[in-house]
Amino acid sequence: MLLTSSDYIQIIVAIIYAVALYYTVRTFKRSKELDQITITETIFNDLRQLDRELSKLPSSSQDHQGRKELYSRILNTADWLSFLINTKVITDRRMIAYMKPTLIQYYQDTFGQNMLGDER
Repeated sequence: MLLTSSDYIQIIVAIIYAVALYYTVRTFKRSKELDQITITETIFNDLRQLDRELSKLPSSSQDHQGRKELYSRILNTADWLSFLINTKVITDRRMIAYMKPTLIQYYQDTFGQNMLGDER
């Protein structure tokens, strides 16, 4: 069986399509990873900003309501990150393992030490 020039062209075109499909899939995966990084970076920037706002408040009893609101916002932000991880919007295991201790620490500091301490 002899291959004609049109057969060679079809083989070459099929190879080009396969390579293009491979790079499309690879680009899509990389884009998804970058989206996850962007989401977590935004959330951690929000947490840092809330920490800054909290540190600017004096520890007097006059700002009790302001502190309570900031603690609530910190918990809501950390809870939002937990939700994104639990619903598999953020799936990168290395990123999750890196963030896990920090996220747990935010919950313990904000809720355990501060919110419950203020309620007492």
